[in-house]
Amino acid sequence: MLDTRRHISKLIDHAYHLSQKFVFIAFGVSFLLAFALAFIPTYSLKQDAVYTLFILLFAAGLWVSEAIPAFAVSLLIIALEIVLLGFPNFDFATPSDNWKVYLQPWSSPLIFLFLAGFIMAAAASKTKLDIWLAKKILFYVGGKPHNIITGLIGITFVLSMFISNTATAAMMMTILIPMLTHIKESNPFKKSIFLAVVVGANLGGMATIIGTPPNAIAVGILGQDAPSFIGWIGMALPPALVVTLILRFVILKLYPSNQSFIDFKIIKEVEHFDDSTKKFSKIPTVPSWKKNVTITIFTLTILMWLSGPLHHVPTTVVSLIPIIGFTLFGIIDADDISSIRWDVIILIIGGLSLGLAVSKTGLDLWFATLVSTDGLSILLLMFIFSYLIVVISNFMSNTAAANIMLPIVIAIAITISEHSTQMVVVGVTLSASFAMSLVVSTPPNAIIHASKKVDSKDFLILGAITALIGPVTVIGWLYCIDIIF
Repeated sequence: MLDTRRHISKLIDHAYHLSQKFVFIAFGVSFLLAFALAFIPTYSLKQDAVYTLFILLFAAGLWVSEAIPAFAVSLLIIALEIVLLGFPNFDFATPSDNWKVYLQPWSSPLIFLFLAGFIMAAAASKTKLDIWLAKKILFYVGGKPHNIITGLIGITFVLSMFISNTATAAMMMTILIPMLTHIKESNPFKKSIFLAVVVGANLGGMATIIGTPPNAIAVGILGQDAPSFIGWIGMALPPALVVTLILRFVILKLYPSNQSFIDFKIIKEVEHFDDSTKKFSKIPTVPSWKKNVTITIFTLTILMWLSGPLHHVPTTVVSLIPIIGFTLFGIIDADDISSIRWDVIILIIGGLSLGLAVSKTGLDLWFATLVSTDGLSILLLMFIFSYLIVVISNFMSNTAAANIMLPIVIAIAITISEHSTQMVVVGVTLSASFAMSLVVSTPPNAIIHASKKVDSKDFLILGAITALIGPVTVIGWLYCIDIIF
């Protein structure tokens, strides 16, 4: 036994050292490639634009290789911008405020908007509002398989509009496991209930600005031309629903149930099912006043976001309602604040700072000159970059992919038609959410795959269909809106 433990310990140490070596190799290769591509060729660029090109290429290499965490890349981007762009010719002795501009994204209104989303998610989780809502809906949809799938996709989709898809998928897992006890082992329908959550979690975030980080990055890059909260919903929700409905049909066809009725109403009384002990655990008691306060703040915030054109209160100002409300009533405490996904927020900040540098130094205009726009229509541009970002986002974070691609997309779009810039950026951004072909493509995929109830090939089939029909649906809808309005 002792020898076995020593052997395992040696294997773990060996694996650790190999991973460390990979980190150094990937970091070094990313740096050398970025340096060679940025500084060796002669470009018609100013010095600060060349430095920005180096930062962009270096960040892209690190994001693709995942040599270091994605949020760490964002911090590195800001540091490099301050050193390389904030102090011309590395003159630190001369007083300069140029470097401060690259820290401005830390105070961007979008950060408070996203922070509000995370705090709302924490409040819903802490008061069990999310689980209560999900179980209420599933209890009333009935026991017919197609209704169960509709309910699962629907509640996951809606929750992902305002809560991170990672948190939503994790929460839904507490409901899915108990459901399995009411489904026959030989029933392929078991896979369909997990894939329903994958679809709802990945596509629901498309519908709102706070639903997924790429949406926030797009809004930041568009600036004054960005759609409002309700405007984004109008552009994103219809195509997201259409693709979701198509995938619902696909799931039911690929994994049909051999049971005409499934009785799982017992799950309304439980929160968690331990698969190892085969026992249910009761929902912890939450004071009713906390639930009522949470529901009230949720309702007020969402209604204020949706009715922005009527009261004209900025979306970010509305975001202060949940931020202040949940902390004021003690529903969110210091521990909850520390557990917020600050890494995601830092990733967004890094993307905004990178986009700012690309625009400020004129690198975006140079990228635009590299692409011949003669005969290139807005529609063709959208198709090219929408499918390109789907492919890229399957192998790396869709947030990182948006950070890299959107500054280039907007620069090229402006040279073709300034009027359609918003449509192009939104279309490409939304297409990033259709990347769900691999286990590592999105956090919900990884969470569902960890249940060992779904195989990698199941993601590949569903993801391939999504990648094909998704961008077409989005582009078609946005083009119709552009023509009408």
